[in-house]
Amino acid sequence: MKIIKLIKDKTPNFLKNKWAISFLVLFFWVAFFEDINLFSLIRTKSKINNLEQEWTFKENRIQQAEEKKALILDNPEKYARETFWMKKQDEELFIIEPKSE
Repeated sequence: MKIIKLIKDKTPNFLKNKWAISFLVLFFWVAFFEDINLFSLIRTKSKINNLEQEWTFKENRIQQAEEKKALILDNPEKYARETFWMKKQDEELFIIEPKSE
């Protein structure tokens, strides 16, 4: 009897309430044992954030590719000369590189 009384005296008051105990049991059940538990929700949220970042990166890459495509289709000769240093048969090509600091 002394042990039970000692345990009863040592427990905090909020744990003596049956509603608090049932809330704690339910919280731990939902947090750890449910199919959609706390850890799976956090993992899913991080995956969603990663996919959204990847989506914006790919949208930017698509936009850059479309701009490059428009540049190529507008003036393919200028693009070939500037990018691949192509020249006509009777021309000379001079490449001037800026000084690096």
